[in-house]
Amino acid sequence: MRFLALLVLAGVAQLPAALDAAAPEQQNRWSIATADTFLKRFPDPDSIHWINSTNHFSWQAGYAMFMFEKLWRLTGDRRYFDYIKRYVDQQVDEQGNVPNFSPVALDNFLPGYAILFMYEQTGLEKYKIAATRIREGLRNYPRNSDGSFWHGEWAKHQLWVDGVFMAEMFLVRYGADVGDREYAFGEVTRQMTLALKHCQKPNGLLLHGWDESKSASWADKNTGLAHEVWSEGLGWYAVLIADVFDYLPKDNPHREALMGALRNLCRGLKGVQDPKTGMWCQVVDKPGAPGNWNETSGTGMYLYLIRKSIDKGYIDRAEYLPVAEKAYAGIITKATVNAGGQVDIRDCSSIGIQDSYQDYVNSPKEVNPFAPVTSFILGTSAMEVR
Repeated sequence: MRFLALLVLAGVAQLPAALDAAAPEQQNRWSIATADTFLKRFPDPDSIHWINSTNHFSWQAGYAMFMFEKLWRLTGDRRYFDYIKRYVDQQVDEQGNVPNFSPVALDNFLPGYAILFMYEQTGLEKYKIAATRIREGLRNYPRNSDGSFWHGEWAKHQLWVDGVFMAEMFLVRYGADVGDREYAFGEVTRQMTLALKHCQKPNGLLLHGWDESKSASWADKNTGLAHEVWSEGLGWYAVLIADVFDYLPKDNPHREALMGALRNLCRGLKGVQDPKTGMWCQVVDKPGAPGNWNETSGTGMYLYLIRKSIDKGYIDRAEYLPVAEKAYAGIITKATVNAGGQVDIRDCSSIGIQDSYQDYVNSPKEVNPFAPVTSFILGTSAMEVR
């Protein structure tokens, strides 16, 4: 099979023996092996949360459920569905209350996406009530003078491209599943457009953030902009723009402009892809700069964007499939099988906005953080599970 050849050419470790013994259609899939490792490491989804935090209703778990839904749709494996259901039922009581939800940061809205999934699948009113409670958290959420959401109450006046994904991925599905469509679709396109207005560079990529007050340590004192395009930060916007058209009505007046932004982003990513490895760097548009390195999480997210955009007909297959194949061949070199037969994902970055180029490239190269592992599965599954 094609991807087995790519794996052998890449010279990476063989997949776990248990996967090699599986049915032929399940063999040689790093996405499945890594997802199985995830379930073994975190059999209780309530254990997915930031280090030293007890908040289970935040983006780490929300992003994992986002990925497991996609993997369930691709494979039909009931384990993934049951994992999402267990997480959602740990968060939502029989009256539709969500005790751990706090609307103080955009990061806390993303798990609502999984609640909407369960509402779609079951029709149970408690899930609809819970999702509506989360939507209500945006009613008085703090904004800049142009209407852009603050990343959090602790990040006053700051727009981060990370946060646009966290809130708008939930809200666009809410509009499609529950209602309040005029507000939901209007807010989603507004927030996405404002992020483009403030953060997009001429090359189609987005800087990490913008501070209206220009007071953050990372903000340019004249423009309020962050200085660099961070791999995973841009990746959140990439995944959002890949998926938003699944929910946004075809007659939405902002659809074509956002589709243009998607194509500009794909074009920009193609232009800065590492020609040697096929991956993208920690500071995305400076692949040849001193100290820069191939980062796994952003690469998985861009691979997902490009492959989905090919499949949906948003971008040209002949032009971009080689980009996706090269990225796939690169990203699987970041996966290894440890002595216990589990998959480790290395060269990952989980950070906030940094003050300088050096701060980004000198950040630790992490192994197995929640989001990069999820991004690895998201990107590789888009290539492997057809």
